[in-house]
Amino acid sequence: MHGKLISVAKQIGLVEDAEKDLYHSAILLKNMAVVRKDFPVSLDYMLEELSKGAGKLKTVFQDTLNIYRSGRYEEAFGYFSSAVASDYSSGFASILSKMDKINPYELVSQLDVFISVIRESRITASMKQAERRSLIITGFATASELLCMVNFCVVAVFLDMLAKLRFIF
Repeated sequence: MHGKLISVAKQIGLVEDAEKDLYHSAILLKNMAVVRKDFPVSLDYMLEELSKGAGKLKTVFQDTLNIYRSGRYEEAFGYFSSAVASDYSSGFASILSKMDKINPYELVSQLDVFISVIRESRITASMKQAERRSLIITGFATASELLCMVNFCVVAVFLDMLAKLRFIF
């Protein structure tokens, strides 16, 4: 079901927005973990801070926090994973679920990996888009060149041939 939601969301452009928000939330979470590296990291506190700094994911973070505070921990992370229309939501939910169990240094290293994966996929997507544009432009240039060659053949060869045929008949 989650895969179907993502495919529908990709069609209407929501996945890119969700991935941007996840990327920015991961950076914000990493910065908070670095600042609080000498203190225990509380998921409750981090979710509150993420909901303040999140754009379109604000309500998702707030709902996740409410479910988490009611004691339904696994359901909270499952909700987050299904509520965000992105392939990376389950990875981010997994990082959130481990936050109370790992020290800030490990959290920072996991977030570094998560951020680099999203960054690489965004770079790959933009390179593919640039390649598609390049192929389209090359196709138009090739078609234009082909039309010029056909025009040359018509003007130079066939008109000359018509003149010779008129001379013969």
